[in-house]
Amino acid sequence: MKILFKTQVLAIILAIIWVVCLNILAFFDQPERALQYINWFVYGLAVLLAIISFLLTKSIIGHNWLAVPLVLIPYLIIYSPVFKGIMLSLVNKSFGMIINFLAISTGTIYLMAILISMVFGIIFSNRQKKV
Repeated sequence: MKILFKTQVLAIILAIIWVVCLNILAFFDQPERALQYINWFVYGLAVLLAIISFLLTKSIIGHNWLAVPLVLIPYLIIYSPVFKGIMLSLVNKSFGMIINFLAISTGTIYLMAILISMVFGIIFSNRQKKV
């Protein structure tokens, strides 16, 4: 039961960080802002998300390979759409359309960053740590 609680907390934290990254990208995607540098922001935020995910996985999950599906499946099915929907209900329509476009176009980059960082976080975690 303890591992289930830890995995759900990690999935919620990753979904919140993903929504924050989408807001940062949508802020910089305005026409008068740094639109030509948006690819650098996407990959920079993906690397930052990967580092945060690596550290969280290493400290929260530890060396438990069975926890990866327990984090990724609720993250993809429940938490990402719910937090994105809540955020879209709070912003205006034009900003929401930008966020929807960025979520579709950058979603695979962030998903791969999370998946790779979780795998490396489990590999480099301490094996003697009780979960």
